[in-house]
Amino acid sequence: MGGGRAYWDKALKKIFLDLCIAEKIKRNYNKKGLTNIGWQNLYRNFREQTGKNFDSKQLQNKFSTMKRQYKLWKSLKNMSGGGWDNNSGTIRCDDDWWEDRIEENRDAGQFHGKPLEHEDELTTLFGCMDTEEGTMLCVGGIGERTPSGGSDDNLTPMSNDNVGLSSAGRVAQRAGKEQVVDSPPPKKSKNMEYYVGCISESMLERSRNESSVLRGEQDEMKELLRLVEEDGVAQGSELYFIATDLFRSAARRAAFRCIYLAENRKAWLRWTWDNARKK
Repeated sequence: MGGGRAYWDKALKKIFLDLCIAEKIKRNYNKKGLTNIGWQNLYRNFREQTGKNFDSKQLQNKFSTMKRQYKLWKSLKNMSGGGWDNNSGTIRCDDDWWEDRIEENRDAGQFHGKPLEHEDELTTLFGCMDTEEGTMLCVGGIGERTPSGGSDDNLTPMSNDNVGLSSAGRVAQRAGKEQVVDSPPPKKSKNMEYYVGCISESMLERSRNESSVLRGEQDEMKELLRLVEEDGVAQGSELYFIATDLFRSAARRAAFRCIYLAENRKAWLRWTWDNARKK
């Protein structure tokens, strides 16, 4: 395709997301998204698995579009309060609520009565990437808007109960009397506590997500190998062992799912294996 219009159907989006998640798991990911190595792997694997010759800008634009859609959907979901329907995965609020949201952001209309497509994959990819209190990546550390000590704009607003106020002193209430405290704890202590908390939470989220992803991969591998056997490939055969090796790749598992005829699936296994050996 190379520079032409890129058409994305549901299956193609799934392959793209699986490839992005695979790079995130391999740590080819930072606070802005995929690293240079991650993008290079994605370009090559996407072309190999789909046969689509989308250029780098088209893939990067799709990544950015999906990120914006996820952030908007997450914001709407949080704002909906009790208007979330777990069964349908949709936001169930009245028309007035939707009119207000669409007036704020016209793109919100795409989720009126409709779920977020590929919600699980998008949550895995972007779920811990952006929060209101400070961005944290599930894989790869603290993200874009983690507060720094040098910018007031990046700091989380503090209440009167917080330590480290910016004024020369603060007024503390004790037994109904006012007492001026001239030496408040410096902001540095507050920031350090915040960083430690962010790092700890990031590591905990990363551990939970990796365990979840690993269990999901194992279950998917078993399911696909059962399908291979149903296609007439015997356990212990060369083609069966080829399948176990190829299915280690999330992108190849996704591509295999898109093939509907048994004979075509077996031909794909052989073709993919032979082409991989030539490289």
